[in-house]
Amino acid sequence: MTEISSEELKIKRSPSKVFDFLSDLRNYENLMPASEVSDFKASNDKAELSLKGLGAFSITIEDSQKDQRIKLKPKGKLPFSFDIEWIIQPNGDDSSVVGKINAELNMFMKMMAEPKLRSFVDSQAHKLKTYLEQEIA
Repeated sequence: MTEISSEELKIKRSPSKVFDFLSDLRNYENLMPASEVSDFKASNDKAELSLKGLGAFSITIEDSQKDQRIKLKPKGKLPFSFDIEWIIQPNGDDSSVVGKINAELNMFMKMMAEPKLRSFVDSQAHKLKTYLEQEIA
């Protein structure tokens, strides 16, 4: 299993606020890289999208621990198995957040996919910080 983590970011919002945002899959449209994603449709607990290089798939919440972590599981015809996990930790009145992708990559796929996956999860983490800090509480 290959673990790819985003930079740890401090977000000026409570862990509860971050968790609630990440628990609603409709909010992920704000985190997706527009140039890589198309056909994004979501409800509170399921998102469907097409991602350049991976094709069309859906995402559901596989597991969560209130105000601490959320694990998302993609389903569909994908070239490799992976999940996305958000770790939320209190940092005073704020939060520290890390996005992680856990992927089953063989050596060839790892060389090709790891840089794109790292860029994807880093981009999502930075967009999460920007979106939540700009939002009026």
